[in-house]
Amino acid sequence: MRHLLLAFFLCIGLLLSAACPASAWEGKWQVDSFNGVDYVHLSDVWKFYGFSPKQGKPGCVSFGAGNRVVSVRPSKQDFYVNNFRYILSYPVLQSNGRLYISAIDMSKLVDPVLRPRLSKSGRITTVVLDPGHGGHDAGAVSPYAREKDCNLALALKVRDKLKKAGFKVVMTRDRDFFLTLGDRVAIANRTPESIFVSIHHNSGRSAASGIETFTLAPHGTTSPFARTRRTEDLAGNNQDSENIALATAVHSYSIKKTNAIDRGIQRARFSVLCTIKRPAILFEGGFVTNPQEGAKIASSAYQNLLAQCICDGILRYTFNTRPTSAPVRHSGSGSTRAGTTAGTPRAGFSRSSDGAIITYPSRYSK
Repeated sequence: MRHLLLAFFLCIGLLLSAACPASAWEGKWQVDSFNGVDYVHLSDVWKFYGFSPKQGKPGCVSFGAGNRVVSVRPSKQDFYVNNFRYILSYPVLQSNGRLYISAIDMSKLVDPVLRPRLSKSGRITTVVLDPGHGGHDAGAVSPYAREKDCNLALALKVRDKLKKAGFKVVMTRDRDFFLTLGDRVAIANRTPESIFVSIHHNSGRSAASGIETFTLAPHGTTSPFARTRRTEDLAGNNQDSENIALATAVHSYSIKKTNAIDRGIQRARFSVLCTIKRPAILFEGGFVTNPQEGAKIASSAYQNLLAQCICDGILRYTFNTRPTSAPVRHSGSGSTRAGTTAGTPRAGFSRSSDGAIITYPSRYSK
């Protein structure tokens, strides 16, 4: 793993030295080890992206450029981009007056989020929608809603919007019946040119609320969210960058448009994420156990809003990671375009209409 990370940072240095004047880049990134984990200096990270100090999240150290602000919290795993929250695999370290971020977080989270156009998922024509639970497995249950019903209702609305936007859609279930986790993964793995979105809702104390989105924890990291410990679960997969780019797009649209509590983009080893061979996320649309949020989750109006967020996020993801020859799709509602042109975007910062997703300047593109 260490030699792969070092190769990643060498490639970054070569890429940047070819694209930027010497004054913007000086030498190689230094990789230091703390308790067996490789870290890089955040000062090198800020320099690489052309960031300077900014006012950002309270209690955080913030840097940025243009309308983008990145914030980290020393000794914590919180990482924010324009106030959207991510959970790092390792905490930001502070030593001798300098801040460090883990090399694996840099390569598997920070860079794919800040430069999604470098995550190439290939041609995406199909979305596999997976309404969690079903049949005898009701999932979370409260006086306000049953998770299996809300998962299916939301997924069906997402399906309709995606079809209007020009996607093919495969449903792991389109009515109330039980599927094993292995069955769901198998459907995704045999569907070509696809991404996988598993739709769930949460349970907890009555005060708990908000939206969170999960991707598979990369190889070499730990996760508090692991229901299985098979050897293959620990390997990560080949879509780490695509996973986080997809999660970023869907999650940020959902938080922006619903004003829900942002519980962050997190890493997990859930069974439906472990052995999947497609870009994949597990989306938790809120808490059925919260009186206010549970009632909202069960309402058709809120499901329709959340479905549009998921659809628009998928559109943004496919635009950010598409091959340059791929066509531009439009949202079925007309509210959000997938992109402004069918070709390569202009140099400079390119952002969606609500400012939620910002792609990095094209001068750094491979």
